[in-house]
Amino acid sequence: MAEQDKSAEHDASKAEADNIGYIETLRLALAEEKERAASYLASWQRAQADLMNYKKRAQQESREAAESATSLLILSLLGIMDDFERAFIVRPAKSRVSSWSGWIDGIRLIYDKLKAVMGSRGLVEIEAKGQPFDPYLHEAVMRREGDEGMVIEETRKGYKLNDRVIRPSMVIVGYNRETEQARPQEE
Repeated sequence: MAEQDKSAEHDASKAEADNIGYIETLRLALAEEKERAASYLASWQRAQADLMNYKKRAQQESREAAESATSLLILSLLGIMDDFERAFIVRPAKSRVSSWSGWIDGIRLIYDKLKAVMGSRGLVEIEAKGQPFDPYLHEAVMRREGDEGMVIEETRKGYKLNDRVIRPSMVIVGYNRETEQARPQEE
């Protein structure tokens, strides 16, 4: 009987050792699967972040392309607005206008409508006359006696599109003759 007890004990310890080995194998397999799952999760998160970044970049590029196209269109229309404004300045004398007044009023309405449409797209006139000269907003074409560093006349209107200068104002900048004469002459 003792032999049977020893054999049973031996079988039990062998089964226990096999169970411990099996459990250890399962623990290792579980650890490997956890690592693999963490790796898959990290890869998925990177792919998700890359997709979000791509969408943001694509939206930004689309916005910039639309703004660029709008800017180019408005720049080409500014010449037409300039022509309208010059035409209003040199319109005929009142005695000759009676037959033309309806036509001139119609042209004024067309101009106002064009200006309103461009304004709704973000076009804003740059205020120049009476303002200090700003090289980011104004392009000096001449100097004339007047208030030092101030814009005394605007020769062509400037415009901003959505807070970005698309055409600077062409201006005449004032200078003080006395200050000018007091400066040492460069040779």
